[in-house]
Formats: sequence, structure tokens, C-alpha cells
Amino acid sequence: MSSDILTTVDSLFINHKFKIPNYQRSYAWEEEQLERFVDDLRHQLKAQVVGIKKPYFIGTLLLHKQGLQAPCLQVDVVDGQQRLTTILIFIATALSLDVELKDGDKINQNYIRHDSLGQKFETIAVDNECFRASILRIEKYEEAANTLSAKKLLFAREYFEENITAEEWQPMVTLLRDAQVLAYAIDDLATATQIFEFQNDRGKKLSNLEAVKSFLMYTMHLNCKTDCEGKLKTMHGHFEAIFRAIEELEKYPRTPSEDNILSYFCAGYFNWTGDDYLKPKKLIRSKLLKIESAGAEAIVNWVSQFVFDLKESYRNIVTIYNRIELHQSFANLLILNRLAVFWPMLIKSYRADKSSDKQNFNEICHLLEIFCLQAYGLANLRSNAGHSHLLGLTKKFLKVEHGETVTSHDFAWLFIEVKQMSGWWSIPNRMTENIQSAHFYYNHKQAALYILWRYENYLREGNEGQNKWPKLSWREVVAPNNHAEKLSIEHIAAQNGPLSKQIVCWDETDKLEEFKEVALHKLGNLVIDTISSNSSKKDDEFDDKWRKFSESSTYLSQGELKRFIPEKTNDWALDAIKKRQASLTKFVEKTWCPPLV
Repeated sequence: MSSDILTTVDSLFINHKFKIPNYQRSYAWEEEQLERFVDDLRHQLKAQVVGIKKPYFIGTLLLHKQGLQAPCLQVDVVDGQQRLTTILIFIATALSLDVELKDGDKINQNYIRHDSLGQKFETIAVDNECFRASILRIEKYEEAANTLSAKKLLFAREYFEENITAEEWQPMVTLLRDAQVLAYAIDDLATATQIFEFQNDRGKKLSNLEAVKSFLMYTMHLNCKTDCEGKLKTMHGHFEAIFRAIEELEKYPRTPSEDNILSYFCAGYFNWTGDDYLKPKKLIRSKLLKIESAGAEAIVNWVSQFVFDLKESYRNIVTIYNRIELHQSFANLLILNRLAVFWPMLIKSYRADKSSDKQNFNEICHLLEIFCLQAYGLANLRSNAGHSHLLGLTKKFLKVEHGETVTSHDFAWLFIEVKQMSGWWSIPNRMTENIQSAHFYYNHKQAALYILWRYENYLREGNEGQNKWPKLSWREVVAPNNHAEKLSIEHIAAQNGPLSKQIVCWDETDKLEEFKEVALHKLGNLVIDTISSNSSKKDDEFDDKWRKFSESSTYLSQGELKRFIPEKTNDWALDAIKKRQASLTKFVEKTWCPPLV
């Protein structure tokens, strides 16, 4: 370990050449962290003006020595890379703006590009070309940001450009150069792993995934008797893949967080009680204690297999989203937006399905989609209803202790168990009652949008005498190109039109009430439309809406409305809504009410 632990940022950059290893998280700071960074600089400068000048301490860095490239020590940044990267972005931005800085040439030599050493600070490989060209300005061109983390790097540069005044640059750069830092430069990866675990297990906030990574690396360090460095590098490779998977997921909507994925994995692959699966580090500790008597080699093997399996789970989730067009039932679940209770089963079943087309996984998604719409969308069960049972099924399904099958619960068993859940809690009766609700629009809005989207695609398949059309994508509900194109629900008979005040009854035996209390919000009076198109129609009466539907609509479910209008009245009123209500009810029963096992 280096004896020069307390140093300055300037000395650090003079004497070191830095690299962010690929197993580290990529740049993650956003506006909140950048604002705090700048406010801290301003506060420190103000304190120096009005009081005694005090050293500015920016924290601790943990570095892993990689070799000597005279006159600098080459190091990997094990801990502290977010702060260090931000400091460099700040200084590089000042240089690129041609701010008059003292020792500008010297700063460029030590921080940006050294005559003999080249680039002095490299970020992870996937972002380094953008970082080199667009942040450090070593190249003469602007490199586009192809990853979310690269976009965050560019955002940091733009934030500093927009929020630092001309007179602030020089004193702030000087303050950063003179800032004190505790820098630990470690000779071997095993020791660095040990220090990282101790340092980050005592009050510094880490994500659960980062805490588990630190703990497992430390456990490997303690128990590995041979080739410790090699095994640690293999683990780093797995965590590199995990972090890259997390970053790729950020480009998709409605993805689980990194810590949630870890919990879902633990829920599916561990024996646990209560909510222990939500405390993965504690769960892993308890597992390691149970196998401690088997010896250090058993612990090393368990940790190695665990990290590999964990990596596969993160990568599989990315694959599901990348191939979502091949998994329509999963896309359906995404629209219903209740995935949290299903993820442990989805993660485990996807990996267990060895077929090339993932037929079993798709069937599980289909059965879960049926249960989801029935239980949560139409029967109005609480959001966690069935959660504990689903977790129990997931634990029993092909119960695996890292490769060793110890039970015989297969996909056929799982299909039956999930199907049976649709008969619980009087779900069929509650569905039947709620689908006819006079306030369906308000009580089941998300389910209504989903049903109408599915019905539009049902028509586009050529049903009900329609010509075949390309289906609407899940993206048009969840992630349209812009807000105006997002699908929404339109009332056919306007909410505030004269019809809403008419006195009617749905059945002859019902009491007479205003139309708005009887039929306005029924499923039969609802249709999908884009937000922009919906807004343009506003509260037009049906004659005006029908003209817009028939002349410009691309939705078959709008174009077919005329078939529900009685010839004798030729207007959209109670009789038309009752006829369409019956048609949509039949569609719901046919699509989501299969016979129970």
C-alpha cells in the first residue's frame, strides 16, 4: 500500500494514470448529484471568503495498481469513480470553454492528455470513445452517445456549461485541484476487495446489488486457497455483464430495478421465510453459514455458481425485452403493469425452458396474463392477492440448488397450479358482476384500455367480418413515439352532452336514472383513440364523432360502431350501447375465461 494516503487531486493526477475497469458501474450521476456537487463548491468558496481557509476534503479513493508507465503509476479505480469522473468532466469542460485558467497547459498535460502517456483517465470501454472525443476533446470531432451512461456524461458537461458563470470557473477549478483526498493504492485485487467490503459496510449507502457484490468478493478472498486473483477476475467479469445488462434495461419501459431483480432471483432460488428474499445479503450469509462445515472449497464453489446464475438472470431479462415481439403474452403483462408479483416465476421459468421458441415460458406468461386481468383488472382484488402463493409455486417449481434438481415439480404441474388460481376468491362471479358495472370506466380504467386494445387487434386479425390489418404494438400503449400518439379511452356518447341528462333504465326492472349514471361509463360506450385525436373530438355529439370516426379513423373498433346502431333510430344511444356491451362481454369471456382445471 502506498504511504502517500492523504494527497491532493492535483498530486493524484500528476502521479497516476487512471482507468475505470469494465466490472465497475458506468457513470450514473444525474442532475440531483451534479447540483449538489456545484452547491458544495460554492459553499466551500464562500466559507473561505468569510472565514478561515479550511482544506476541502472530497472523500476516499480505492485504487488497484496495474503497473508503472513512467512517470506515472497505472491504476484501476475500485471505489470513488463517480466523484473522480465528475471532477474530470468539470475541469475538461472549463478547458473546452477556453476559460482563462492558471497553468492551463499543465492541467491539460496532467488531467487530459499527456505527451508520452496519452489519455490520462479512461472510463469503461463502452463509453470511452465518447468520453475521449466529446468530454476530454482529445479528438477533433464530437462522438455521439450510444449508451445511457454516455448520455449522462454529456449531460454533466452540458450542466456545467449552463450553470457555472464565467467568474466561477477559475476559483472552482483551483479549489478542486487543491482538494484533499484519501487515496489507497493497493497492490492486489484481493486486498482491494477486502478494503472495499470493510469501507462500504460501515455507513456508506450502496444498492443491495453493490453490497452483495462487495460481500461475495470478500467471501471469495477469505476462502480461496488457489488462484484467488483469477477467480476474483472471473467474478468481476460476471458483475461487468450484470451492470451492462442493467444499463441496457434502462432503454425499455417498465423494467425492474437492479435491486428488485436481485430479490426476485433470491425469491425463486432460495429457501426463505417471511420477507427474507427482500434482504439478499442476509439470505446469502445464512446460506454460507449452513455450508461452512463443508469447508472453504465448498464456499468458493457456491459463490462462483451463485454469481454465474445471478448474471444469467439479469441477462435473460434483457433478452426477454430484446425479443419481446416473440413473447406477446409477456408484452400483454407489460401493458397490464402488474409484473412485480410475477417476476420471480418469469425469471425462473425462462431459464428452465430449454426450447428454442420458449414455448413453456410463453404459456406461463399467458396464464399469468389471464390471472392478472381477471384478479386485479376485473375482480378488483388487492394488489398483493396471491403474491405469497405465486412465490411458493416458484420455490417449488424445478427446485434447484445450483444445478441439482431435488424436486419433480415441472412445467405441467406449474400450468395446472396457476390455472387453478383463477377460481379463487370468487373471481369468476366478481368478474361477471364488474364487467357490467355502470361505472366501469372509473373503476377499471386500466383493464378497459387493455381490453379495448386487445379487441382492436382481434378485429385486425380478420374477425367479425373485418379485413386483416397490421396489429397495434404494445408500444402504442406503453411507449409511443410521443405523448399525443399514446392510446387512451374515448367515450362514444360524450360525457357532457345532452344525452347524459336523459332519464333511462338499463333493464325494464331497473329504476329510472340519468343516462350518465346508467350507461355513459359502461364498457360498451368506450373505444380506444389516441390522446391527440381524443382531444380534438372533445364533447362532440355522436353525429359529429361518427363523421370523424368514419372519415379519418384508422381503428377498426371505431369504424365498426355503425353496426351496433339500430336502423330505426340511426343514432348512438342506449340500444346501441347495450348491443356493443353484449358483444364486448362475449369477447372478454371467450378470451380470458378458459375452463378451470
